[in-house]
Amino acid sequence: MELTFSVTHTTKVGFAKSFAEFADTIGRDCCFVIDSSLDCVEKTLPAERVFHINAEKEKDLNHVESCLEWLIDLNAGRKTMLVAVGGGATTDFAAFTASVYNRGMRLVLLPTTLLSAVDSSIGGKTAVNFVAKNTIGTFYPANEVVIIEDFFKTLSSQQIASGKAEIIKLALIKGGRLADMVFAAEDLLSEEAVTLAILGKYEIVSADFTDTLEKRIVLNWGHTFGHAIEIYYALPHGLAVAAGMVLAQEWAEIAGADEVFPAEELEKLLQRHGVNNDLQKYRNENKWRKFIMLDKKRKLDRISMVYLKKTGVPGIIYRNSNDILKDLEELR
Repeated sequence: MELTFSVTHTTKVGFAKSFAEFADTIGRDCCFVIDSSLDCVEKTLPAERVFHINAEKEKDLNHVESCLEWLIDLNAGRKTMLVAVGGGATTDFAAFTASVYNRGMRLVLLPTTLLSAVDSSIGGKTAVNFVAKNTIGTFYPANEVVIIEDFFKTLSSQQIASGKAEIIKLALIKGGRLADMVFAAEDLLSEEAVTLAILGKYEIVSADFTDTLEKRIVLNWGHTFGHAIEIYYALPHGLAVAAGMVLAQEWAEIAGADEVFPAEELEKLLQRHGVNNDLQKYRNENKWRKFIMLDKKRKLDRISMVYLKKTGVPGIIYRNSNDILKDLEELR
């Protein structure tokens, strides 16, 4: 499939069974940014054509500079293909580097986690950490995203649950066939489910590519609370967002929303797909809540709180952060 984000940016999305199958399709003018834990991939490539990145720990400007120097030493040009192999942190880093090298070079993403396949690889957002997480970035969709089956076979149950949480979020926001699959407890690792999740995110992103029209903001469901939980408890992103989704539904009822998808039903739906959280802990503890102020969608002291009215219909409540914190006291 082809996803057209703008006149100049189209992303081709495809599937392959193995890394070797993908490697057979590319030419010689390419280089690789690879998560340093994936040495099984690295061994099949020329060492001088590989730049290692230790995922989130090295997703910063210092390592961007090192990567740019490496590209210059390789005589890489704008048509050189930069291939990123790894999870969301690796693809974020490589995409940012590709976007600024010669004002843009060819970019191919090979997400190794389910979460990165349906989330960070789609939509064109790139980022590196500076002072805080993802404070520097660009909009630069990949020329191609290739989802490789073999990578998913190596994922832990926690990584799979993290990715499934993102698929469930997209399914309930968009409705349709993917939502039917979620309610029927069908396999969310299938090519059909992954494809529908990608198309669902693309439909939202393409209507607001540079994130300025408040159409893309519905993807923030679960993120205001989820990011705070993720930071405080060092929880995997997808699991933290899943917790944030349930808490957002409970909060929306307290905030007086007219129509709210039941939080209990959402929690059971997540559990049916193996996405489990100790929600009572997050309700009882309040230390994570101070990180709500780090929400990137915040405007001054106003936060756009996304919740789900019903399947296929998200809603937004605009609320002062201090009022949100007061409301959360009722969740105990």
